[in-house]
Amino acid sequence: MTSNQIFSSPHAPSSLQTSSLQNPYHQNSFQQIPKLLSPVGGWDTLIAAVQNGADAVYLGTKLFNARRLAGNFSKDELIKAIQYAHLHNVEVYITLNTLIKNQEITLFLNQLSVIYHAGADAVILQDLTFAPIIRKHFSQLKIHASTQATIMNTPSVQFWEPYTDVVVLARELTKEQIKNIYDKTHAHLETFVHGHLCSSYSGQCLISSLIGKRSGNRGLCASACRKPYNGNNYLISAKDLCLIKSVKDLANSGIATIKIEGRMKPAEYVATTTRYYRKQLDALKRKTLEPITEKTIKDLKLTFNREFTDGYFNNEKSIIDPLIPTKRGIYIGTVMRNSITLLEDLKVHDGVAFVKDGENSGDFVQEIILNNTPITQARKGDTIRLNLPGFVNSAKVFLTFKHEGEDLRGSVTKVPFSIAIHVQQDQQPQLTLRIKNKTFTLPLATTATKALKHPLSKEELEVELRKYESTIFEIENLNVNTDNSFIPKSVLTTFRKQLDEILLSKLVASQRPLIKVEPLSFPKNPATTKALHVRVYTITQIEQAIQAGADYIYYDVYAPDLTEVTALCKGKAQLYLVTPMVATDQDVETIRKLLTNHKYDGLLVNNYAFLNSIFKGKKILGYQMNLFNDNQLSFYNSPAIASIELTAEELNGFSQKDKIIYFAHGFPVVMTFREEMNEEKLTDHKNYTFALRHTGSNATEMLYSKEIGILQHTPEILKTGITQLFLDLNHDVYEITQIYKQFLEGKRPKTDKFKGPTTVGNLLKSVM
Repeated sequence: MTSNQIFSSPHAPSSLQTSSLQNPYHQNSFQQIPKLLSPVGGWDTLIAAVQNGADAVYLGTKLFNARRLAGNFSKDELIKAIQYAHLHNVEVYITLNTLIKNQEITLFLNQLSVIYHAGADAVILQDLTFAPIIRKHFSQLKIHASTQATIMNTPSVQFWEPYTDVVVLARELTKEQIKNIYDKTHAHLETFVHGHLCSSYSGQCLISSLIGKRSGNRGLCASACRKPYNGNNYLISAKDLCLIKSVKDLANSGIATIKIEGRMKPAEYVATTTRYYRKQLDALKRKTLEPITEKTIKDLKLTFNREFTDGYFNNEKSIIDPLIPTKRGIYIGTVMRNSITLLEDLKVHDGVAFVKDGENSGDFVQEIILNNTPITQARKGDTIRLNLPGFVNSAKVFLTFKHEGEDLRGSVTKVPFSIAIHVQQDQQPQLTLRIKNKTFTLPLATTATKALKHPLSKEELEVELRKYESTIFEIENLNVNTDNSFIPKSVLTTFRKQLDEILLSKLVASQRPLIKVEPLSFPKNPATTKALHVRVYTITQIEQAIQAGADYIYYDVYAPDLTEVTALCKGKAQLYLVTPMVATDQDVETIRKLLTNHKYDGLLVNNYAFLNSIFKGKKILGYQMNLFNDNQLSFYNSPAIASIELTAEELNGFSQKDKIIYFAHGFPVVMTFREEMNEEKLTDHKNYTFALRHTGSNATEMLYSKEIGILQHTPEILKTGITQLFLDLNHDVYEITQIYKQFLEGKRPKTDKFKGPTTVGNLLKSVM
């Protein structure tokens, strides 16, 4: 791929493109009408999504999905779910969007076989290195790059283009940046438009695994971003995304699929969000404007919100709301002088929430006091009191539930069918089913016999068959023809239970064959080179690291003194420039120009863009690339700093130890924000302090509260066969580098000075 292929277009849309974004109906300027993709966590939400207009749904099985706490689907449930969706011409995408450990690869491949056999349309992957295997063995499965893959620029889209059908972009991009990527790639781009936002870039949050051994990359996020910091302030708690007013701009930016978040949300949420976004998309098809009414916003808020934001798509500077990190509903006023002047109507039995000083409580309204008189209903503008514990001065009050509100799930349309049964003595009863212009006959698993005591009358047969209950089908016509012979009611009960499965199998195409993929094998390459890799931040620290025996020096690509650094390292240590994890097209172009002016040995890569051949020199993958298994090492064919979420035992299971570097010491980045942070540090309620660091790519990195330092445990890593260590140092560079150098030389240096303030991280205990 040439430089021109990647950077041929300007970074901002042209004046004509900008005009099209502002006037989306001008001369049919839409690239396409986006598909609507809705979340599904269980059977009730599947029905809600399908019945309210989803073009496709995404859901998880019990394994390898980033919402392991959602209901999710077993093998049999998955088959039924896919059949139901396909019955209504809705596609089904399966989330396999977690990182895979080496010992899980065979199980992962088996799960792919189950998903393929069940008839799924696509899989959503975080670890895209499995895409070539899926292409080879499961050719009918489309491959979607998850937002967990952190794809945010043109080169990254182009890097994965041979392996992916859809790219779910990072949520931090603006509409201009998305348009720029689309114009250069014409890829099928997907983006989230509604629901929960991570304040950190998705796929780049490591805090859960370090504080609680629950990895967000493994589907068990501990929601550290929803905790208070620096007092009772929720300083990194994001609002909820709502782009209902921007559907036309989404279409014009080149987005081909809009995606609603919410696999852990209830059916009311899924139905409401799907229905309202469907209305907007249908309006685009008609080339008309669908007004966003006050009711629309209120309904969306009632189902779930933490206050709404347009996110970065519309260039908002901040997506944070420090008030409270939980559902709040509709704001109806603040308590002042022991009363509240209502901004909305309120009735007895409605649900309300009270928020004050970072704390919230909820209750149902038992009585409303107006002018010292109990009433059952108050109007907007009334000044009233509520006799509830949270009703105190300065508390903000929210309406969370309307007792007499409409059912936001909407109506469910079932597929009608006709059924006729013919019962004759000494013969198998015959059932004839007519549905969707199809007719088929099947026998009951019994033989009708002469009734000795209790003949089964026509009326009784009809009663038994009408006991059939289904969320999918309904009996429209029933015809019973019988000579009153006897058949066991248990046979009819079994038939009723199997009828959904019978009808689905007749109406929906048969499942694919079950394909068995042989376990993957990888070359066993032992490590032969001992090396110490040291990242530093000043020239003085470079001198100290080299003096202490560093083999590789890592330095920020944006540093203003790269010329001096190059000269200092020459002949003494290999110089690798650290590229950022956050890199828009503009950042990539800036770095490309910077690199043309400097000599260096290689790049530490934290974004797919820098794997491109236009960036010269050797490549080493940073730990933000989430290296988790041998398949990744084989695919990238580059050395890599292994994920800090892996234990020594798990690293011992790698075959290609010659490519593995272990993060042995330093403050790792545990979150990365696009949010402009004014604070220098964040301190939680347990008094752990996380430093914040600003990068050259206009991002803010949150460092772990404790410094990782394996120190005296270093021999445990060396025993696994890994002989290269990575240190990220901003203090005591000479002493710490020298300690690890001595360990590599087989010595036992003293580590007491640095043991106290450090942690071994995930060295010993595996993350879930």
